[in-house]
Amino acid sequence: MASVTISGIGSGIDFGAIRDAIINQRAVPINQLRTRVSQYNGRVDALKELNLMLATLTTSVKDLTNAELGTGRTATAADPAIASVTATGAAGLGTLNLNVTRLATSFTQATASFASTDAPVLAGGASSATFQLRLGGAADGPEITIDSSNNTLAGLRDAINAADAGVSASIIDLNGDGTQQQLVLSSNETGSRGRVELAETSATGTGTALNIRSLNPIDGDVTKLDALFSINGLEIVRSSNNIADAVSGLNITLKKAGTTSVDVTRSAEVAEKLEAFVTAYNAIQDFVGAQYRKDGEGRPTGILAGDPLLRGIQKQLSSIIGMESTANGGPLTALSQIGIELSKTGKLEFDKDVLNEQLAANAGDVTALLRGRTSSDTGIFQGAYTVANDLSDNITGTVQTAITGYEATVKSMNTTIDKRMDALNSYRDILTRRFAAADAAIGQLNGQGTAIGNLMKALTASNRD
Repeated sequence: MASVTISGIGSGIDFGAIRDAIINQRAVPINQLRTRVSQYNGRVDALKELNLMLATLTTSVKDLTNAELGTGRTATAADPAIASVTATGAAGLGTLNLNVTRLATSFTQATASFASTDAPVLAGGASSATFQLRLGGAADGPEITIDSSNNTLAGLRDAINAADAGVSASIIDLNGDGTQQQLVLSSNETGSRGRVELAETSATGTGTALNIRSLNPIDGDVTKLDALFSINGLEIVRSSNNIADAVSGLNITLKKAGTTSVDVTRSAEVAEKLEAFVTAYNAIQDFVGAQYRKDGEGRPTGILAGDPLLRGIQKQLSSIIGMESTANGGPLTALSQIGIELSKTGKLEFDKDVLNEQLAANAGDVTALLRGRTSSDTGIFQGAYTVANDLSDNITGTVQTAITGYEATVKSMNTTIDKRMDALNSYRDILTRRFAAADAAIGQLNGQGTAIGNLMKALTASNRD
């Protein structure tokens, strides 16, 4: 259908302005709906922000119910250049004296010199020889064969490496002119148990001719490959510099010879987890408080101001702080006893000195208050988790339910707006056609009136003549 316009020329009446005024008046309810949609979308965004904060709070609360909470240990070597130390919950608290006499090293051997890497290694005219790569003094090990296909120093190197027996072979040019080539064998693991030795199992004399000697240790005493150290005066030998079986709960990495002390202390995880809880709780209180911050006329500025949901959340969160735990298996019953109290502003204050005093007196009582002494006991934060999770769950939580409700309402209102706009646009077209017709009709009447007026003037003039 061709578009219809209103010229207004024929009638002299601005029918376009009249039509627009009518349309604008009928659009008022639609604009009101749009305003509500904008407000609801703003609430949805604000509630999503709040729900993220509640999810953070829920995570912090859940962390405080962990059965391992409070069992962490921190180990520190006074001289980290001598050793580094980490600890598990099995480590006892206290100080150890560590004296490192010798580090564990890898067994290294070298053969006699050969004139080139292609020089044959088989002795006494033998056509082949067999060897074993024996780990840690074992009676046997992976076998290699040297024959016409690989009877060179390079061939022996390659055969050893291909065996993948815990030893690496390389050729060293002593003089740099290719005339003094020695095969060097380096065990991959440290200590006497990690050493790998090349032993001939045939009777060709090739092993003797290779004249393998120990480079580390120089005197061939393989016991010197092991780490030698003492803890509190007790001498200990290990094949590795990474020691996990000397002191229960401690992992010690030896770095160099020397003496240092090792302090094992209780980790700060309890304080850190409580601090995270306090921070998350206060962030929510700040968010809620910002909703009720007033403008110059005393009106709250937050889009959620007046929403009863906020007050309900505040009330439930406050209930966490007021909880008492009488079935946790310990003498402590309230968070105030470990330094957490609700201030007059509605935010939490955390006195870590109070917590540390309680931890020093009996750390088990503190963790019992938080999560229960045993699996059958109940601490404060089991109940707190129920409250927080009921608020923040991204499917059934209180806030998510409100978000879902607002989103459903917005969707319904947008559908209504679309339908009303379609109807309004149709009505606009109808008005346009009607006013265009009226404009044309009035213009035609005006034209006829002008013609009649001219005729009357002409008749009047004729009668006068």
